Amino acid sequence: MTALHPKSTDSLMRYLRDQKGIAISGSAQKRKLMNIGYYHGYKGYRYINTPSKKVAYTKFEEVVSVYDFDSQLKSLFYPSVMLIETAVKNYVLDILVSSTNSENFIDIYNQLLDNYKMFSTKGKIYKNTFERQKAEDKFKRELKRRLELRNRIYKVQTDAYGSGNKIADHYFRNDRNLPIWAIFELISLGEFGHFVSCLNQNCRMDISKKLGIRPSDDTNALMPQRLIYATKDLRNAIAHNDVIFDTRFRTGKIDKQVGNAISNATGVKGLTFGTITDYLVLIIYQLKLLHVSKTEMKRSILGYEDIVDKLRISIPTSIFNQIIHTDSNIKISNLKKFVSK
Repeated sequence: MTALHPKSTDSLMRYLRDQKGIAISGSAQKRKLMNIGYYHGYKGYRYINTPSKKVAYTKFEEVVSVYDFDSQLKSLFYPSVMLIETAVKNYVLDILVSSTNSENFIDIYNQLLDNYKMFSTKGKIYKNTFERQKAEDKFKRELKRRLELRNRIYKVQTDAYGSGNKIADHYFRNDRNLPIWAIFELISLGEFGHFVSCLNQNCRMDISKKLGIRPSDDTNALMPQRLIYATKDLRNAIAHNDVIFDTRFRTGKIDKQVGNAISNATGVKGLTFGTITDYLVLIIYQLKLLHVSKTEMKRSILGYEDIVDKLRISIPTSIFNQIIHTDSNIKISNLKKFVSK
């Protein structure tokens, strides 16, 4: 469909019938296609995971069912994901202020955002020049990440003031630096993960302990940042109303230690984050760390089951099994046991 030959909704319906073999007709389905959109709707749901894995739809109702499933997932997950983002930022904030007795970014930057030091090559002996060079390159990368974080924090503040942000305007007009809590309000979840990764190990260990992550699952104090990175792609996809049902939103592989740690704590095995059920487990695991009530967590799980059941009876089994994997029931069962402990 080129700009020279735009297609009307009627033409798109004929295209779906004649070219894609999808039964679609009548004013009700025409309105539904207009409501979900051909490009954002049908084209976004015509495949699972990658464009090469086209779904063999035969009825337009099947497309709508997957679209509705995706929309209901976003509505279900959104409150929990936003709660996790807000709470984890506050947990980290409490550690930072307690450790430095300051809410000034410069104090925190100088005292705590110095993880690069543990990679210093000074006074260390290496087997050969290759090993030394590798260590020096690692140190340089970590120092560069710290500097990039500082530059990003300053840019975020500049952009906020330039766009008329009320908090930034208040502080800068009074010749005061933005406090760290205000900076956390401005940065994205991915940038927050970068921030946490630059904190020194002792500080990260304090965060891990405050969150209640089992020490045996986080010996190097990397779980907080890994959980943040694992959550941020889902959070961003929901916030931008992107497709989430098939986890295509993942921008990279999630560290295996995240899956292992969650499995050890929850009893849910086989977490690869290649299915949306695994993200439900990720959410519930974090909600329990944050001491969310059992009632609320159970409500989320039951809501997920209800959404999945609606999808099951609305599309062919062959399509359903590509979306909800066969191990989903046992994962949900073990997740319920974890919540009930």
